Amino acid sequence: MRILTIGPVGVVAMQRVLTWLAARDAEVWVVDDNDTYSALVPEGFHFSSLPLTPDPATGDPQAAAVQALRRLAAQFQPQVVHLHNVTALGLAGVEAGLGPLLISTWGALALRAGQAAADLSDATRQVLAAADALIVDAPALLEPARALARPGGRVEWLPLGADTERFRPGRTEAALLWRTLFGIPDDAFVLLSPRMWGAFYGHQTIVAAFALAHPHFTRPTRLALVGLGDGPQALPHMAERWPAVAASAAADVRWLPRIRYQHMPTLYALSDAVISYPDFDSFAATLVEAAACQLPVITPLLPTYRGTFVERVCTLVEPDSLSALAEAMIQVVNQPPEARQARLAQGRAAVEQDYADAVIEPRLWALVEQLARGS
Repeated sequence: MRILTIGPVGVVAMQRVLTWLAARDAEVWVVDDNDTYSALVPEGFHFSSLPLTPDPATGDPQAAAVQALRRLAAQFQPQVVHLHNVTALGLAGVEAGLGPLLISTWGALALRAGQAAADLSDATRQVLAAADALIVDAPALLEPARALARPGGRVEWLPLGADTERFRPGRTEAALLWRTLFGIPDDAFVLLSPRMWGAFYGHQTIVAAFALAHPHFTRPTRLALVGLGDGPQALPHMAERWPAVAASAAADVRWLPRIRYQHMPTLYALSDAVISYPDFDSFAATLVEAAACQLPVITPLLPTYRGTFVERVCTLVEPDSLSALAEAMIQVVNQPPEARQARLAQGRAAVEQDYADAVIEPRLWALVEQLARGS
């Protein structure tokens, strides 16, 4: 099977799919708009970097990439072209007429609370409408995606999922060591915010809610935030919230370094609950991984979470509500562990049934084979 894959190699979601393709002995040509993460491409795969630079004659940044992609496709003769996310380079692939075209939409269709459809640019709509098959990661996105797909195009719910052999419940020896390294007592309850930094992920509300809840915890509690070793002063969107935290709870906040994907199971294992509080989302791998580890999850019920295990097993809070998030933290920290075990076990069972790599990878490969056959 010859597959031309276009997208940001540095993103874990794409790396995981490339690993699956390598295990299938597929012949793959990977194209990114830069070579920063080219070393992450599996051995034996082809790789090309196509920077989007303006055409000297027209000023069009797509033109050179379109021609380069046409030449590459003529040489490689791909049976399937897989776009990861909707990017400018993906638009060049559409304008180059590549196909059959499979698109993993990732966050392109993320919704805010109260939204039924995402706000999309004309370019994004053009890319999505060119797909022979669209992959969405939440059931609630099936109908919005069908409205954007071309007539006859397929729309499939195929979440990225998690490796349930690696993401599993229990405190490991490595996790105990990490607690020591990060100054977290063995008896402390750890609230983990594992998502990347950005104002739309709500970290400023998370730290403020932690300060509000802090006096009401009945056990030692730490808030762990990932990926910002320099602390809050490096984040403009934290500036307004941090002084209140610094005055009361700063000593119990831990600024962890960026954690590589292969070490994420240890990060979950050192934690006792996960907080994900984005303004908008498609469907975060964080939720799946935390559920696989049988950790309580605090999150708003965004439109893309409806119809999933999130409704049944997570602690749901109002979006954009500092007081509601603080109350949820107090509830989760102070609740006896045995009171939530049955619900957390249901969460892992749901992941094993619908989100495990052992389920998702064969479904993705079957879709690729069907597109290659024209069926």
